Amino acid sequence: MTAFTLIILFFILIASLIALAFTLNTFYALLKVKVPYVATPNWAINHIINHIPFKDGSKVFDLGCGDARFLVALKKKFPNIKATGYELAWWPYLNAKQKIKNSKLEIDIKRKNFYNVKLSDADVIFFFLIDSIMPRLEKKLLAELKPDSLVISYGFKFPNWPPKEIISNPDKPKGSKINIYQK
Repeated sequence: MTAFTLIILFFILIASLIALAFTLNTFYALLKVKVPYVATPNWAINHIINHIPFKDGSKVFDLGCGDARFLVALKKKFPNIKATGYELAWWPYLNAKQKIKNSKLEIDIKRKNFYNVKLSDADVIFFFLIDSIMPRLEKKLLAELKPDSLVISYGFKFPNWPPKEIISNPDKPKGSKINIYQK
C-alpha cells in the first residue's frame, strides 16, 4: 500500500467515525425526547411570521428547533424579539449554529432537552413535535407559562387544551395545521 492509499483510508475512517457519532446521537435524542428531526414546512413558517404580531422584546422559544429556520425567518422580520432555540440532536444543532452564524442574527441556540428547561420566561413557544409527547408537554406548559403566553404547534394538538385558532395550509386544507393556544 502506498502512503497516498493509507491517507485516503485514514480520511474514510475518520469520516465514518464522525457519521457514526452523529447517528448514535440522533438515536440518543430519539430515545430521550422521542422526536425525529423533520423541518417545518415553509408555508407554516411564512404564515406564522406574516399573521402573528410579535411584540418588540418578546421572548420566543423554539422547542426542538432543528436547523433554526423558523427562528431565522422570525428574527429577520422581527429583529427586536429575543429568540432561543432548544435542540438535543447534534446534527440539527450544529446545522442551526452554522445557520445562525451565517445569518449574523442574534439567536441563542442551546443543546438541551426542553423538558429540563424552565419555560416561564417565554412570551411565545413554537414547536413541531409528535403526537406521543403532546400530553407531557401540555402539562409542562400549563404549569410553567405565564398568563397570556402564546403557544404555536405545527401539526399536532394537545389532548385537553383546546386551540384558540387552527390554521390550514390554503394549498392542502386536509394536511397538517397550525394550532395556536393562549394561556
